[in-house]
Amino acid sequence: MKRLILPIIVLFGIISFSLGQTTNTGALTIKINGFRNEKGLSCVSLFNNTKGFPGKYDQAYKIIRSGIKGKQVIVEFTDVPYGIYAVSVLHDENSNNKLDTNFIGMPKEGVGVSNNPKTFMGPPSYSASQFNFQSPTKTLEINLKYL
Repeated sequence: MKRLILPIIVLFGIISFSLGQTTNTGALTIKINGFRNEKGLSCVSLFNNTKGFPGKYDQAYKIIRSGIKGKQVIVEFTDVPYGIYAVSVLHDENSNNKLDTNFIGMPKEGVGVSNNPKTFMGPPSYSASQFNFQSPTKTLEINLKYL
C-alpha cells in the first residue's frame, strides 16, 4: 500500500504544479497612424531598457519591419514577457534601415514613440515613453510626426 501512495502523491503534485503555472507572456499590438505615403517600410522597435532608445533600432529587444498600405500600419509582437517597455517607430521612406536626418539632426522621415509624449529640442526619453505590459493582450496607438 505504501508503494502505491507515494507515486499517487508525486503525480498529484506534478499536476497541481502544472496547473498553477502561468505563461507571463502576451501579445502586444501596435497601431501606427499618420503615414504620409506608402513609400518604404515601417520599422517598429520594442525596447525593454533605455539602451539605444529611441533611434538605435539594432539595440531593440524586437523589431518588426513591414510594408505600408494607407495611412495606418498594425503590427503585433507575440510572446512578449511581462515587463516595462517602450516602442519606437520609424517611417523608413527610402528603405535604408536608418533614420535620415537633416544637417542639424532633425528627422527627415516620420517618427513616433509609445505614449506620444510632447517633446522639445530632442528625442523623447525612455521614461516618458515607457509602459507596463502585464496582460495577455495590449494595444497601443502611436501617431507619427514629420518635422
